[in-house]
Amino acid sequence: MKTVNVQWPRQWTIKWKKLRLPPLLMGALVLLLVGCAPRYQPGTSPSGTNSPAGSSSAKTMYNGIDGAMRAAVESLLASEPLQTAPVTLVQPIQNSSGDYFPTPRYSTQLQAGLIESGRITLVPEARVQAVRASLGLATNQVLVDPATIVQYGRMLGAQYQLSGKITGQAPYQLSLQLMDLQSGVIAWQDVERFVSR
Repeated sequence: MKTVNVQWPRQWTIKWKKLRLPPLLMGALVLLLVGCAPRYQPGTSPSGTNSPAGSSSAKTMYNGIDGAMRAAVESLLASEPLQTAPVTLVQPIQNSSGDYFPTPRYSTQLQAGLIESGRITLVPEARVQAVRASLGLATNQVLVDPATIVQYGRMLGAQYQLSGKITGQAPYQLSLQLMDLQSGVIAWQDVERFVSR
């Protein structure tokens, strides 16, 4: 193998010698370049999606829905909207995965855990049923239109609506979303991935 000896042209060497940057300026330049480099936390994907309120993205694969639910609820409890115990309408978790999950049980556990934590004030069930009846909604009918959801929430006197959904197929995704019912804006959301045991 033949080695090649590369030499700088003489005029380049002279120009670099004339350009003497103070060590402090050179150090600042290096820090600036290093500070602009992208950083990713271990276990996260650079292509991960972030929520509007900066909650965690789908970064960890959980073994079973329980771990995914626990991670999503921890993120929810740490979210800014729940720091003032707002009046919140908690919708049942929907299952769009095509596989069986005991969503009524998880919905009940989620609601009970949030009440016990003192982070939400729940809309009374009697008021929910009265408003649903006045709007002609069936007991388990799910609202999907944001304008209708906002109207429904205002009639209930709720500030937020928490909804959840299971989608995908091995791996599955558990999504929780907190909607501000005054503006219709998503105030917080989280997506956790899991495989069924």
